[in-house]
Amino acid sequence: MKKSDAIKIFSNVFLGGYDQEISSMLEDATSIVTKRKNEIFFMEGEEGSKVYFLISGFIKLYKTNEEGKEAIMHFVKSGEIFAEILFFLKNRYPVTALALDDCLTLAIDSKKMELLIKKHPNFAMKMIGSLAKRIKYFVNIVENLTLSDLSTRFLKYLSTLSEQKKSSEIVLPVKKGDLAVLLGATPEAFSRMLKKLKDDGIIDIDGRKIILIDRNNV
Repeated sequence: MKKSDAIKIFSNVFLGGYDQEISSMLEDATSIVTKRKNEIFFMEGEEGSKVYFLISGFIKLYKTNEEGKEAIMHFVKSGEIFAEILFFLKNRYPVTALALDDCLTLAIDSKKMELLIKKHPNFAMKMIGSLAKRIKYFVNIVENLTLSDLSTRFLKYLSTLSEQKKSSEIVLPVKKGDLAVLLGATPEAFSRMLKKLKDDGIIDIDGRKIILIDRNNV
């Protein structure tokens, strides 16, 4: 993919619309970065300056404790930005980013982006608006984790995937154990929840494929 095409996708998806002037400004601050499945974009604690916009693929963001146990923070899907914390803080990544599929990204140099924001108020306002929406998205995730039971959290997750795919058949993008951790549950509790939803006739299960049967409960 040409960098100009990647910038256009970023502008339309993240900045709310294509603007020739802004796209031209982004040329010098961006580059195309690809990773193969199971390759690392960056490690937790590693120094860096790049913020990424995922054009295609799937990425796991996670932290590791002293015992080597993973805590999954987020699964990044196409159309999302990640490592955006570098726009505000020092140049160390707070998590590890692992490609779960072959990935194509637009890498944004945070230092060059800072200069653009300072020089161009219109561009700064677009970035502030987009990042504010991003914060609201994560606030909703936290509320969902704290205020909903596991089955409700899972069904909301399925509903989002179903709307994106425009299909009642959803292939889970990650292992069930990883998804359980992301939803704040143990693998055992997640398995019991799946069985109950199937027994209640709300979903059907075929490996990692989930079929929504009763959409009134989603």
